[in-house]
Amino acid sequence: MKSFLLTIAAVQILHCSGIPSPKDALRASVIKLNRITETTNLCGITRRRVKDIYRTGKLSYKVDLTFSVKETVCSKNSGLEFDDPSCRFCSKKTAEEGLCRSRVEYFADELMDIDVQCRGLKTVDSKSGSFESTENSIEEHNDDSRGRH
Repeated sequence: MKSFLLTIAAVQILHCSGIPSPKDALRASVIKLNRITETTNLCGITRRRVKDIYRTGKLSYKVDLTFSVKETVCSKNSGLEFDDPSCRFCSKKTAEEGLCRSRVEYFADELMDIDVQCRGLKTVDSKSGSFESTENSIEEHNDDSRGRH
């Protein structure tokens, strides 16, 4: 019984180690992107890359991601998630596409902030309700010294 309790404690410590999951950060980024884009349909992920995960304090981390998205056939009002199997990508001629980057901030295992910017997609300015183009907001840095995750 004692070893069972020690095993459970070890799993909880490792699970709550504070290092965020890149998969969760990517999912949160795409969910936010789908809230702020002008498209009427959900965008799904076509490519992804974790650029960096780094500690910014004793309990805080940032996850930097780059990813590409393409519009799916699922409406934002459908109640479906972007990764639902029925949300296949739109035909190439009509689909909106974007190259995105995001920075997701965590504190004590809690998601605190998500900053998403995409080239190729228009976003709604949440303060004014106006549309803003983010065509030139991404600077691409090809740093081959970092491994792909």
